[in-house]
Amino acid sequence: MIEKFERAFTFAKASWKVLMLDKEMLLFPIMSAASLVAIVGSGAWVVYLSPTLQGLAQSTLDQAQPDQSPWFWGTAFVLFFVSYFVMIFFNAGLLTCALIRFGGGNPTIKDGLSSALRRLPHILVWALITATVGWLLQILESRMRGLGNVFVDLLGAGWAVATYFVMPILVVDGVGPVAAVKRSVGAIRKTWGEALVGYVGLGVLNLGTSLLALPLLFWGVSEFDDNPALGGGLLAVGITIMLVSALFVTTLSAILRAALFVYARDGEVPDSFDGKLFRSAFQPDEV
Repeated sequence: MIEKFERAFTFAKASWKVLMLDKEMLLFPIMSAASLVAIVGSGAWVVYLSPTLQGLAQSTLDQAQPDQSPWFWGTAFVLFFVSYFVMIFFNAGLLTCALIRFGGGNPTIKDGLSSALRRLPHILVWALITATVGWLLQILESRMRGLGNVFVDLLGAGWAVATYFVMPILVVDGVGPVAAVKRSVGAIRKTWGEALVGYVGLGVLNLGTSLLALPLLFWGVSEFDDNPALGGGLLAVGITIMLVSALFVTTLSAILRAALFVYARDGEVPDSFDGKLFRSAFQPDEV
């Protein structure tokens, strides 16, 4: 297991080298976050301006169990769909740029956005599917307790594993979401899940960075009443560390996913990555 996570961080370093060649790829997660904030903010503003919507929202929140209301889950589904669509759209652009780089090209932001627009119908359908799955899992989790929640978590993890390569398949092959899921499952079976260790390792890296920021956040909260300037500054630094970490990990994860996809599809090791490392990642575990 330790060897697998060492491999994951080696993947992360290789992805970093690719990012340094095309730093503009960092703009895709930024554009995604900014778009989400703008859309959700616009929706909140519409509710604020509408007395009818305000009353409906307030009556739902005033219930003893708001999550039993159809309005609650209807709103949740809309938020799920919008969030997934925005994230998938810009992730498609980011993956396109990484794939262009691996193909020997010099990608631009325009290349990524143009590719995402060309795949817009597929992205819409895939966003609808992923939003529906996430929405149903959330409903199940709200209804279950104990081992039931563990079961739901396992379902969610299985879905994430099975669909790991869906996005690069949609971007490159332009097939429908169902065919993309089937091809993704085939690629995962080929790797016996080893390729996903890199993704998990990057998540652990993000978690570690966030944990480093937690003392600053707690310190900021404790100091805020007595010294608002110091407390606010500490909170700002802690939040900034977490956001920057998430920005880089999101971008590196997409680059790694594109690299693994290229190797799984073509058998070619992208530049900046270790060929022996890739070949070992795509071999079944010894039983």
